[in-house]
Amino acid sequence: MKIRLSTYLWAILGIFVSLLSLGILFLFIFQIEAGGSSTSEEAELFANWNGLLALTTALAFACFSILAAVIAAKVIISEYCGKNAVILLGYPVNRKAMLGIKCLVVSAITTISAFISNMLVMGIMYVSAHIFGIMIQMNTEYYFFTVIFSSCSMGILSSAVGMIATGFGWKKRSVAATIVCSLVIVCVLANGITISPSNIIWVMLAISAVFVIIGNFVYHVLANGIEKMEV
Repeated sequence: MKIRLSTYLWAILGIFVSLLSLGILFLFIFQIEAGGSSTSEEAELFANWNGLLALTTALAFACFSILAAVIAAKVIISEYCGKNAVILLGYPVNRKAMLGIKCLVVSAITTISAFISNMLVMGIMYVSAHIFGIMIQMNTEYYFFTVIFSSCSMGILSSAVGMIATGFGWKKRSVAATIVCSLVIVCVLANGITISPSNIIWVMLAISAVFVIIGNFVYHVLANGIEKMEV
């Protein structure tokens, strides 16, 4: 009840608008490159829908991973490592249960908003391409399901990164450390998402599976630490 969702909803809206603006820009980058005499490898990434999906998903992953870390820093790190810790740990509620609810809220906000945002951005890009007559190559007949799966995996991955960053921030007792950790992970992983656009489903599945396992381990370490915490 203490979490002010309106603040984060405005942040999510800002991320969506920014991603959409970049997505529309990607369409016109393809138009400009297509008019040239040669096509570079970078231009090929804009020439088909799988490449555009990989680019947009990578950007969305970066934004929502950092958002998850920011929310977790406020909801978890600030509460347990700040002056409210005495009150919070004094509630007649199981500590692990309370932490679980907080993590569930952070994960739900991140996963749902990331999924919806990526779906809307790709949908609007597809409609815009037809309106402006931009003929981008379609690599697969199951593209709609590819977008759904990639968006869902990206949302789950963003939540896992936020959880991992939270564990690091709690160990350092620092909100800044939480956000910095998410930035470092994003810098490493974002390029990996675009490494093979034609196999983006398998790429997202592999990365998500690994980080969900790591995130689950970090959560249990965090829960055990808070269970033994004294103030």
